[in-house]
Amino acid sequence: MDRKTKGSSLTATGVEHGFTLIEVLITVLILTIGLLGTAGLTMGIIRGNFFSKNITSATAIAQTQLDAVQREGYANTNTTTFPSSAQPVTMGGMSFSRTTTITPNSPAANMKTVAVTVNWNEANNAARSVTLQTIVAQ
Repeated sequence: MDRKTKGSSLTATGVEHGFTLIEVLITVLILTIGLLGTAGLTMGIIRGNFFSKNITSATAIAQTQLDAVQREGYANTNTTTFPSSAQPVTMGGMSFSRTTTITPNSPAANMKTVAVTVNWNEANNAARSVTLQTIVAQ
């Protein structure tokens, strides 16, 4: 006799249908662990994107300065035109410090090596920097 009684989850054989409380709790625990892992990965991705944005901004700042050096040419590439002291630059809501170093007669006579270093501090106070170099010849 395999008939169901109205309003009951028991069959004529006495087997119950559904989930026990322990099964539900274990499922919730597994889902919670998975979601916490996903949240941790998301935070790592956000930090990585922020770091990449800062590297890109610092490289753009340094490249802009090197382009200005190239436009000025050999004769005007000096510490008067491009001061060697740190210059503050803000880009993308972040503050950077740009330093231009000009080394005359390097690597050979009638050549100048120009290095632009851009420094900044990350949110965790880690100091970062990007340095680009070019050589200007007479």
